[in-house]
Amino acid sequence: MKSPEMTAIELFSGAGGLSIGLEQAGFNIILANEIENDFAETFCLNHPDTKVLCADIHSIDFQEEIRCLGLKKVSLVSGGPPCQGFSTVGSKNRKDPRNSLFYEYLRAVKEIDPDYVIFENVSGFKRMYNGEAYHGLLNELDILGYSTHSDILEASDFGLPQIRQRTIVIGWKKHLSEVSLPVPTHADSSNLFGRPLKLSLMDAISDLPPLGANDSNNRYATLPMNEYQEKLRGNAKTLTEHNSSNYGDKMKEILSLIPEFGSVNDLPERLRPKKYFSNTYARLHPNRLSPTITRNFGTPSSSRCVHPYQNRALSTREGARLQGFPDSYRFFGSKTSKNLQIGNAVPPVFGEVVAREIIESMSQMENDLIQNENASNELLHMEARFASL
Repeated sequence: MKSPEMTAIELFSGAGGLSIGLEQAGFNIILANEIENDFAETFCLNHPDTKVLCADIHSIDFQEEIRCLGLKKVSLVSGGPPCQGFSTVGSKNRKDPRNSLFYEYLRAVKEIDPDYVIFENVSGFKRMYNGEAYHGLLNELDILGYSTHSDILEASDFGLPQIRQRTIVIGWKKHLSEVSLPVPTHADSSNLFGRPLKLSLMDAISDLPPLGANDSNNRYATLPMNEYQEKLRGNAKTLTEHNSSNYGDKMKEILSLIPEFGSVNDLPERLRPKKYFSNTYARLHPNRLSPTITRNFGTPSSSRCVHPYQNRALSTREGARLQGFPDSYRFFGSKTSKNLQIGNAVPPVFGEVVAREIIESMSQMENDLIQNENASNELLHMEARFASL
């Protein structure tokens, strides 16, 4: 349940994936910052009560923004600077100007001075530049008065039907109760500590109707078939964003020749590109976790993203399902932009499980205060009794 004390500011918010999870846990997102217009518009559509600053973070005076909102205190600052400079894919250029956003995150934390912080980034962040960025972050947070825990979390461990890892750093003011890292809730084996099994690709999308090329459908094929589908469908009656691209004759032939579990290696030589990766034109495995989806999950020639049974790549809604976006979530922009927003998003489940640990810390602090107050009152009562003797 939300309270005035459970306020959060989201930096580098993207389309709002992390914010969904924070809100599901109980936080009130009062302010968000995102520089990309389509991403910011999507955030506004789905978080109408949040003030969204579509601006370069370098230009934002966070102390002034807090004053304008009439706040004396903010509970949480969360977010992850764009990862291009730190990514395990790409140039790994330590002088990449986008790395300055890393320091803007720290500036925002300093100006806002929240009780708790969440920093998220790519799985390779801890190792990047021989750990310099990671240890620099922990050192700066220590100077700002925060204790921290960190680890690489795997989304499928918490019920997402997709393999997706992120580095998560949780920080709390040193006078507050410790915040633990979340414990996995799902397992590869059903007999592991009694946890439910991890979900598969079809666990996420089996209630969605089939599509051909250049097709769309706004009706669900079935009632929800499991708790995951039921949760993401919520009260939605109309299916949105379930659409496929328009393919030319050559692409249609390619897709028709890819067998179950198959890939480019199963195509005749005449249809193979001159250069390709082994997971190009590859069908997804229906009963396994989805691989990490990217911005190109709607492009058959990208890494494994062809539907297990249908001759097409994933629809926009299927990508959103695999990331954990509710079916009621609306996306702004072109299909390409929407897929980019989804592929780049932080799955809401990360925000939810981490936020619940922070709330547990808050509850512990409140219980400690109550116990101390009760102890003080009892002491005063005993002193009064002795004084009256």
